[in-house]
Amino acid sequence: MSQTSLPDYHFLLIASNLGAEWLFDAARAYWQQFRPTVISDLSLVSIVPEDYTIVVTAIARRDRVAEFGVELAQLAPDAVFDPVVFDFLEDAKQTLDERARLNQPFGVPLIPTITPTPGPTSRPVYPTPGPVAPNGIITQTPTPDLPDQDDIDTEGTPQTPIFPTPGSITGG
Repeated sequence: MSQTSLPDYHFLLIASNLGAEWLFDAARAYWQQFRPTVISDLSLVSIVPEDYTIVVTAIARRDRVAEFGVELAQLAPDAVFDPVVFDFLEDAKQTLDERARLNQPFGVPLIPTITPTPGPTSRPVYPTPGPVAPNGIITQTPTPDLPDQDDIDTEGTPQTPIFPTPGSITGG
C-alpha cells in the first residue's frame, strides 16, 4: 500500500551497513524537503502511540531490506514501510532527489487533504505520553521552627533564611 498523505511521524532509516555519505550526500535533498526523523534502528518506532500514523522510509541494499520490513511489522503492524533499495549511492541519490523535486516523499503523488483548524477538539501531541514524574515526589523540604509565612507582618520583619536540606537526598 502506498502512502498518499503525510503521516503523523515520518522516519528515515539508514541501514547500519551503509556509510554516512548515504545520508549526507544521497539523502540530503530528500531530508531538506521533508525533514523526517533520521534513525539507525527501529526501536524508536515502538514508542509511538498506536493512534498515530507512521511511515518508515528505509534506505538499504537488497541484503538488509527484508529484515527491516519484518522488524517494522513486528514493532508497529500499522506502520507503512517505504523501502528505497539500491546497491549504488548514485542510484539512491537520483531517486531521492527526484522525490524531493516532485514533492513526493513516498514515491507517489500526495492526495491533497483538508487541514482541520486547530481548536478545542484537536488532540495535542506530547513527546512523552502520561505523567513524567511518579506521584509522591517531595519538591520542598519543610523548615522546622519557622513562623508561618502567611502570618508575618512584612513591615520591619527581617527575611527568614533559607536552610539546605538536612542530610543526603537518598537518606542516611
